[in-house]
Amino acid sequence: MVAMEYARRAQPSARASLMHSESSQSTQEPKPKPKRKWLRRTFISIQVLAGLVLGLVIAENVFTKRDEDAFPHVNFYVEDPELGVRLEPGATMNFRLRNNPLSTIHVNAQGYRGADWPAAGANEGEIIVLGDSQVFGLGVDDDATFSVQLAALTGRPVLNAGVPTYGPPEYLALAKELLEQRKPAMLVVTINFLNDAFEIDRPNKDRHTVWDGWAVRAEHAPAKVRQFPGRKWLYSQSHAFYAFRRWRHARGKAQLPDGEEAVDLGTPSEGRFEDLVVDSNSAHAQRDAELDQAKLALDASRTRIGKLDEELRSNRDRLDDLVREASEYEFGEFERDVARGEPGDIVDEDFGEEGRSVLLTAGLIRKAARERDAHLQRLLRKQERKGDTQAKDLIDTEAKLLAERHALRQQIANGIPLVPPPKSVFDEYIQQLQALCDEHGAELVLVALPVDVQVDASEWDKYGVSDRPDMSESLVLLRDLVDNAEQHGVRALDATDALREAEPGAFLDHDIHMTAKGHAAVGAALAARLATGLPVALPGGGLPDGLSFVPARDEWSPTEEVNVAGSTKAGCATQIEGDWLRVRCVRKDKRDGFGGLELVEGGTPATMLVHNRDGLTLTTPLTIGEPVTARFHFAKQIRELQVRWPVGDDGKPKFVGAFVDVEGQPKADEPAAELSRLCTCYEKTAEEFWCQETYPDGEAYQCQESCGGLWADPALIESCTAAFSDSCGRLLSCVQNDPLTAPDCPAGSVHAFASNACFAACDAAHPCASGTCTEWQGGGVCRA
Repeated sequence: MVAMEYARRAQPSARASLMHSESSQSTQEPKPKPKRKWLRRTFISIQVLAGLVLGLVIAENVFTKRDEDAFPHVNFYVEDPELGVRLEPGATMNFRLRNNPLSTIHVNAQGYRGADWPAAGANEGEIIVLGDSQVFGLGVDDDATFSVQLAALTGRPVLNAGVPTYGPPEYLALAKELLEQRKPAMLVVTINFLNDAFEIDRPNKDRHTVWDGWAVRAEHAPAKVRQFPGRKWLYSQSHAFYAFRRWRHARGKAQLPDGEEAVDLGTPSEGRFEDLVVDSNSAHAQRDAELDQAKLALDASRTRIGKLDEELRSNRDRLDDLVREASEYEFGEFERDVARGEPGDIVDEDFGEEGRSVLLTAGLIRKAARERDAHLQRLLRKQERKGDTQAKDLIDTEAKLLAERHALRQQIANGIPLVPPPKSVFDEYIQQLQALCDEHGAELVLVALPVDVQVDASEWDKYGVSDRPDMSESLVLLRDLVDNAEQHGVRALDATDALREAEPGAFLDHDIHMTAKGHAAVGAALAARLATGLPVALPGGGLPDGLSFVPARDEWSPTEEVNVAGSTKAGCATQIEGDWLRVRCVRKDKRDGFGGLELVEGGTPATMLVHNRDGLTLTTPLTIGEPVTARFHFAKQIRELQVRWPVGDDGKPKFVGAFVDVEGQPKADEPAAELSRLCTCYEKTAEEFWCQETYPDGEAYQCQESCGGLWADPALIESCTAAFSDSCGRLLSCVQNDPLTAPDCPAGSVHAFASNACFAACDAAHPCASGTCTEWQGGGVCRA
């Protein structure tokens, strides 16, 4: 029973075991099943991956098509240890910023925009243009940059060496590199006033670095980049990935390349844009104040010199009254008038009911002057004994007044001093560029390129700025650059006006870069600027050391003559005042005749020769060691004045003058007709005479007005008459080279050599049409 019961209970277990065994056999039989599942999973993975790849390809194509295969940033930079970045040779891309037109960029084998450059030295007259993204032409096609426009307009080969992100240090380094490699004829450096003023001392290697072909601000670049196959293409060429990065960037989760040019207003430590404007305006205001002060001082000097003459006359009258009184009227009014007179003057002596007219000669004047001086010395001794200083004070006052008048004449003659315009912030930089170009025989040209909002205030609208800040004051920075460059002899162009004329449409939308229209305007303006030279640099005013202006009429002392052998025989008076010699040979009677006067040797442009009906006069500055020879043609004789400088006992040159008779037939030329106006004025103001009958004591009869003592430069008659036709006195002063009455000179010419004539300024770029370019006061003038 037990056994049966055990068997009965064991049957289900056996059946279960059998069923389990059968089940195990059934599950183990399909052994290939796991393999089919792996294949299925692999196939599914491949399908998913293919779908993803296809989706990415489709996405890339969609975004590429949407972007027209264009990026808003240059994506082919390569690192450079000196310049920060360079452009990858042979690279190409489509570029478009916002809704601006699509443009294509090609980089040549040399790493610059455009077609490959020819071999160095193959382009005669080659021009290289340096600059940043404006020169590069960001936003326009290769053939629309102003470098290409310049080449078309000038017919010269022009190479575009502009590179985005570059600044002044890179222009200088690249200039050195390209000047050494290519030896161009001209280097054009474009200064972008967007940010170049703040990048003079900030090298690009400290500002930008390369990140997967993009140029990014150094402070934004990742500290470490995880490299993997295809990274460069993904980060620099994939439009879909770029769109993804822009999406993340908008959420603050990713960095993007910086714009090619961002407005750089400086930092507090280095100064801001407005600081540059304030500094420049302050410098201009200071210069204007200096000029205004100089003009006021000049006007005050002119007023003062007129009053000085009155004070001198009053002072002399008071002193002569003391002399007359001290002489117990032995030295009377007649003697006083003789002592104050000039040869050729007539002084009337009154004897009550009778009188006589005396024709003054140098001898009579010297005699009267000696008598006056003797009475004056006695007066001074007498007053000194009494402790009286009245006469001495009057003498001292006269000396001070004369010294003041001389100083004022010099100040007025020098005119308003040349106050140089303020220096640009680029002054030292310009000199570095110029020295580099001079070293390699190339001409430097500068272009000052304004920001769009400096050109036209309406450009603010595209940035959403409604109040349109006034940028007009900032344009002074561009003018400073151009003025500064031209001071250094460098041609320069302020492109503001050209771009203003091209508005609207000179700049891209929502961007500072120029459009093709803007580039064309700059190219045309630059071509026009290259067709004209620098304005000639005008020499400074005044006179160099050792040279003085001609003494005024009343500064020639009639009592002092210099010893010139043969002058008495020739009938000529010779005087030296300062470093000026004056020789006057005037008519004594009706038998005298004058046929001409010519300068044979020496002299300067200020030398004055006059031949008129009543005499011959020579007035010339003297230079120690330089001989002067002049021929005086009288009615029956030629006499040659010879000034020589033999070495004296003290080892120094000394003045020796002599009239020497010369064989030959004297000239019998008629005086120039234009002298008649001067003679009329001279006769009215000088009151000089010659008399048919004279006696040893000076008494004269049948006297006529004389023009014999007239001294002037006949070449000045036309310009001086035009300036002072209403005043005989000023007309005579003008033709006598008195600097106080110098006529205005036309643009490009100046007064020089102590002459009132106008001399054309000249330099290497502006040769003389006639004559020789002669150094003068820091510049050059054309001298016949």
